[in-house]
This record gives sequence, C-alpha cells and structure tokens, in this order.
Amino acid sequence: MPQTLTQLVTAEKIRIVCRNSNTILLGNLLGSVPLAIVLWSVDRQNIQIWLMSLYLILLVRFLYNRIPDLNRFTFPELLRFDRGQTLLIFLTGCIWGAGGYSFFDVENIQTVLLILLTFVSMIAGSLVSLSSRPVAYVCFSTPVMGPMIYFMFIQDEWLYNWLSFGAVVYLLATFGFSRTIHKVIENSVRLRYENLDLIEDLRQETERANRANQDKSRFLASASHDLRQPLQAVNLFTEVLSGKVRDPDQRDDLANIQQGLGSLNELLDALFDVSRLDSELVTARHVSFPLDDLLGKLQQQFTIEARLRGLDFHCGRSGAIIDSDPMLLERVITNLLVNAFRYTPSGSVRVTFTDQQEQLLLHIEDTGIGIPEEALEEIFNEFYQVHNQERDQRQGLGLGLAIVRRVVALLGHKIEVTSQPEKGSVFTLTLNKGNAQSVPEVSELEIPELASPLDGLHVMIVDNEESIVDAMSFLLTSWGAQTSAHVSTREALDQLQNHEFSADFIIADYRMPGDYDGCEFVEAARSLIGPVPALIVTGDTSEDVVRDFRKRQFDYLHKPIKPVQLRMIIQRILARRS
Repeated sequence: MPQTLTQLVTAEKIRIVCRNSNTILLGNLLGSVPLAIVLWSVDRQNIQIWLMSLYLILLVRFLYNRIPDLNRFTFPELLRFDRGQTLLIFLTGCIWGAGGYSFFDVENIQTVLLILLTFVSMIAGSLVSLSSRPVAYVCFSTPVMGPMIYFMFIQDEWLYNWLSFGAVVYLLATFGFSRTIHKVIENSVRLRYENLDLIEDLRQETERANRANQDKSRFLASASHDLRQPLQAVNLFTEVLSGKVRDPDQRDDLANIQQGLGSLNELLDALFDVSRLDSELVTARHVSFPLDDLLGKLQQQFTIEARLRGLDFHCGRSGAIIDSDPMLLERVITNLLVNAFRYTPSGSVRVTFTDQQEQLLLHIEDTGIGIPEEALEEIFNEFYQVHNQERDQRQGLGLGLAIVRRVVALLGHKIEVTSQPEKGSVFTLTLNKGNAQSVPEVSELEIPELASPLDGLHVMIVDNEESIVDAMSFLLTSWGAQTSAHVSTREALDQLQNHEFSADFIIADYRMPGDYDGCEFVEAARSLIGPVPALIVTGDTSEDVVRDFRKRQFDYLHKPIKPVQLRMIIQRILARRS
C-alpha cells in the first residue's frame, strides 16, 4: 500500500544511516589503532580482547548493512532493520566504553587524556553520520563516554572532576547538535519528497494536457475537413454567381457576401494554423536556397497591393543563401508585409538587409501608425490589435503576428520589433546563412506564371460532395474549360477506361470513399491515359497528409479554395508541364 509522507521520510533517514555505515565502520577501525599502539605495552592481553571484540562487532555491522536491498523493503521491514541496526550501534558504543573502563589509569593522566581524546573524536565523527536517526546517535555516544565520565567523577582529584564535568557538557552539547542536524536532514528529505510529489503531479497534468491537446488536434482536423467542405462550395458558387449578376444593388449585396466569406476563410485558416503549430503537427524542412527567389515572388504580389493603396513599395535584393524552410519563411514574410500594408495609410513599405558574417538581418520597415512601446510584446498574442479594440475585421483578425511568432520559433530564427507611434515600425528577422554548394541549379521557387486562358482545357473533377462538384464544374466552365464531374472514383476511372472523356487536367479531392483516395485515383488515371497534370484538394490539414503529398510530388490546395487561387495554380502547373 502507498506510504505516507512521514513514512517515506522516516524510511529515507534509515537508509541514510545505512549508506553512511562504511564510513562509520572505517572510522571506528582507524580510531582504535592509535589507542592500541599506545596501550599495547601496558596491557597487551586486554588490548587484544578489546580489539577482537571491536573488530568482530564491526564485521557483523558490515555484513548486516550489505545483505539487504533497502529500496525494496516495506516500511515495517525497514523499521525492523532499523531496530537491528540501532542495537549493533549500541553494542559498538558499549565495546568502546568498556575500553575506557578497562584502560582507565588514575595514576597516568596522559593515558586518560589519550582515551578521552579518542572518545571525543569518535563521538564527533559519528555526529553527522548518525544524526538522521538521533536515537542511534544517543545509543552510541552515551555508552562510549558514560564509563569515563563516571570514573573521572568519583576520583578525589579536582582535575578529573573538572574533566568529568567538561565531558558531560560536551556530550549534552552533541545531543543538541545532533537534534539540529536531524531537523535539517528531515526538512531536506521532506522537501525532496514534496518536490517529487509536485513533479509527479506536474507530469500527470502535462500528460493530461498533452492528451487534451491531441484530442483537440484530432477534433480540429475533423472539424477542419467538415467546415471546409461546405465553405468550399459556397466560395465556388459565389464566384459563379458573380458572373451572372448584373443589377448594381445585387452586385453590392454579392460583394458584401464575398467580403464576409473572405473574412471567414481567413479566420478559419488562421485558427487552424495556430492550432497545428501549437500541436507540433508542423515540422520545418530546412534547406539552403536563394532568398531573392522568394522575395521576387512576394514583390510581384505586393507591388499590385502598393499601387492600389498608393504606397511606395521597395523590396531589395540580398544575394544571400539562407538556411530555412522556404514555405514557412514565405508565410512569415507575407504576414509581416500584410501587417505593414494594413497599418500604413501613406508613405512606404521597404524590405532591406543588414549583412553579417554568419547571419542576415531582414528588415521590414513601414511609415505607418506605429506601435506604443508598452504594446510591443502584446502584439504577438492572439487577437491583440493595438488600434482595433472594436474588432473590425476589415483591419484583420489579430492572428497574423501570433502565427509569425510560432513559425519563427519553429524555424529557430529570431524576430525583433522597434516602433515609434505615428512614425512607423521595423520588424527584423535574423536568418542563418546556408551552404551555397547545396542549392539546386534551378530553384524550386522559380515557377513561371502563365496568364493564358483555360479555353478548351478538358478537366476531370472528382469530389465526394455533389455541391462542390457542381460548383467547381460551373466555375471552370465559365473560364472556358470543358469538365467531367464525378462523386465516385470508380465512375471516373470507368469513363477514362472507356475513352468517354479525354482529360487534360485532373482535380481530385483527397478524402474519397471507395478503393482510392485522391492521390491513388490520380495514379490509377495516369496508368490509363498517361502523365496528366493533377491537383489534389483537401480539407485535411494534418502534417501526415501534407507529407504524403510531398512524398508523391503532388500539387495540392487546402479547402476552402479561392477561385483566383485555383486559377493561378492550374496555370502554374500547366506552365511547369509545358
């Protein structure tokens, strides 16, 4: 049965005496040698008997302390062991005291002083080693010093009387010291066990928190898929509807709907990003790559944004090779630029660099509204916005910098911010330089954009949601493509096998019922019609699924997909194939 804290502390104090036993026994052994040498010529026979008795009890104590494995003893067994150990300690003290009785020579003050000094040393040596069990210390020191105190007290010589008095004072003082040492040891042992209890409680709480976090991650993964599916259909149908509505009032209403959908898409993506980062489902894949390739992509994207806002945007070139995860680093810089543009009503946004030996400092500077000094740490917290306490979603969600902080920590980079209200802010990323020799000849970031229309493109669409199939089919048809839509992979494969449709491009949902998931369906289709380009769409954001896409080298998008995003990636895949 579990032991109480008091029992645990008592058991540990018993084990302390046992652990100190070898030192105690060695001290007894060595302490007897000088006394035996001095008295050998005076009383050889009694010295031999005394030494044999002392060494025999020391041997018994040595064997007694070596036999048991005290860590496996129950508390009652430890108490029985302690009683036997205390008895042996008492017998050892009696043998020492018997030596004082046998060798006391009132006519030879030097011998008495030698014996007294030896006993004082033995008691002092056992003070620390036995004080975890004060009873054991008393059982040793009292019989050692008792006979000497008695014989010195009954003498007619005042010197012996004073020595007797001094020995009593010394003995009582050691009892007090022993009690103090015992309290220190007990408090230390008790504190240790209390800390162990706290650590165990903390471990259990951590395990519960981890389990809850894993349950939350599984729930969010499931919720991600279930929420993204209908939102994907709504996005596509809204885009199809925008091509049909001509009435100005209806177009205004549709624009409000699209704005609300955009905010919902952004919030959903941000919430799941934060959840995945906190759940450690995202892993960084560090490679060496030219930072300018990534910045070139972002410059094209944000140059248009700058023109629309009337801002001056400059994105410098570093010429540096960076060691990082390109996709995650792009997410960080994109979020920082979005933040800079959002809070810069006039002036400029600039990307500059400070080159150091082993690192590169990337600065994103703006001339915006700035951040008060007391809020510089708060801005990286979820939903915190300095100038948007009323929660106007047109000014963002307050999750961008929270995601930045988590991704930067995951990448092992460092981010700092300096700012002056009404003058602007500077966010500085500290990036580690990479190895230029390990950079591929053609950067995977250099994917040309193709603006050609989709007229005449034969697209096969496979998704388990009929509403999504219909919406995507309408959308692609409005772009000039010819589509064949299916909610069953078997049905789609039969159509390809029977040459009823010649697919130039495949868009497949990853989570499909039946024998094939989206990736397996594309592979089966390619075995029938050749290496047709394909895009996998999914509402599952787990890292295992993303890892599977990368391993199979499939292009993919997470639902809900914005129509412009869909068109861009189709064009990019076609451009890469051509």
